[in-house]
Amino acid sequence: MEKFLEVIFSQETAAAILSFLSSVGLKLLISVIILTVGFKLVNVLLKKMRKGKLFAKMDTSVKSFILSFLGIALKAIVLVTVMAYLGVPMSSMVALVASAGVAIGLALQGGLSNIASGIMILIFRPFSVGDFIENAGQSGTVDSIGIFHTTLATVDNKKVVIPNSILTSQTLINYSAEKTRRVDLEYTAAYECDTDKVKAVLLSEARAIPEAMKLNEKTPIEVFVVAHDASAIRYRIRIWCEAADYWTIAFAMNENVKKAFDREGIEIPYNKMDVNVVNK
Repeated sequence: MEKFLEVIFSQETAAAILSFLSSVGLKLLISVIILTVGFKLVNVLLKKMRKGKLFAKMDTSVKSFILSFLGIALKAIVLVTVMAYLGVPMSSMVALVASAGVAIGLALQGGLSNIASGIMILIFRPFSVGDFIENAGQSGTVDSIGIFHTTLATVDNKKVVIPNSILTSQTLINYSAEKTRRVDLEYTAAYECDTDKVKAVLLSEARAIPEAMKLNEKTPIEVFVVAHDASAIRYRIRIWCEAADYWTIAFAMNENVKKAFDREGIEIPYNKMDVNVVNK
């Protein structure tokens, strides 16, 4: 190496380069090793903590938030350790961090608000991991709650990332908060159709769905007329059910009612206008 450098540079320059590489270069190499090994150890530690007994008893939402926070904090400590090893004065580093913190704080107001919102989510618990929620035009099952954002898994297997600040600043619907829900469905029938017959068919089709009958003793199924529209009479049926059975009942009712109306000769009218021509 020394002879190769002497061919390109002068003897004094080659000696200076070798001295630099032997001192600073070795430090840089060790720093890279410390950084790489440190990050890997942090990842291994987080995996063990995730599987540990303490975290096993912890709520899933709190667990994901704490692990996310610890991951960033521990990696920051490894980075500071490497800088200290390279000889960066700690007093200068503190002053640099303080001054940079102000600038970064102003530039990352959104990020800081996301952190504060994440803490609010953990304190007030509007939802937890595993809940099905709707917010900002998106809906899905909460997969994880991080420091900056919350991840949803949609019903068609897409991953949606929503900043925590949006979750706390906009209206949020938690469909998993209660164990029971009410299915409200509306159907229309022509004015010529017998009202009692229409109500009886709707009630019969609802009672034919097993999921709709689980809570029938406590909360009976209700069918009633809600409006006289321009071209039809509008009926509403209310069915209390377990939250997990909501869509099963809704889809089954929509299909079964159409078949039952066809079978019973009940007309489902469309918007129409009667025009009477007067011959003067």
